[in-house]
Amino acid sequence: MAYEVRSILKQVGYQVRSQTGEYTVLADEPVRAGGTAAAPNPVQYLLVALNSCLAITAESIAKNHPEIKLEKFEIVTTGKVKRFADKTSKIAAINVHFNLHTVLAPKEVKTFINSVIKYCTIHSSLDPDIQFNFEIEYL
Repeated sequence: MAYEVRSILKQVGYQVRSQTGEYTVLADEPVRAGGTAAAPNPVQYLLVALNSCLAITAESIAKNHPEIKLEKFEIVTTGKVKRFADKTSKIAAINVHFNLHTVLAPKEVKTFINSVIKYCTIHSSLDPDIQFNFEIEYL
């Protein structure tokens, strides 16, 4: 499967309008960085992509395993950006906090979450140097 995204710099702050399929999204930077704060920045979108992929993967697994009975599944993710002397930067660490309600025992939840992480395309595609921390909270 291949995806195509077309992006155009709008010449307003750092706004970029991107089109993928029938969807249009806007990215920008905060005012303090010279943007107009009209939309999330690319790092925020990356975290959105990660959360979305993890949640969709969880739902896909749960639909194929009705015994999971996933009643609630929430993810709170924070990313830490490291800036270097040459003014480059990269995401150095990502903390992923899963909040879920299911009938599974704690050991089964751990196995389920490990499968979610394993089969999430976005997670698998990220730089292996990123330090990940995964936390699970049972609701």
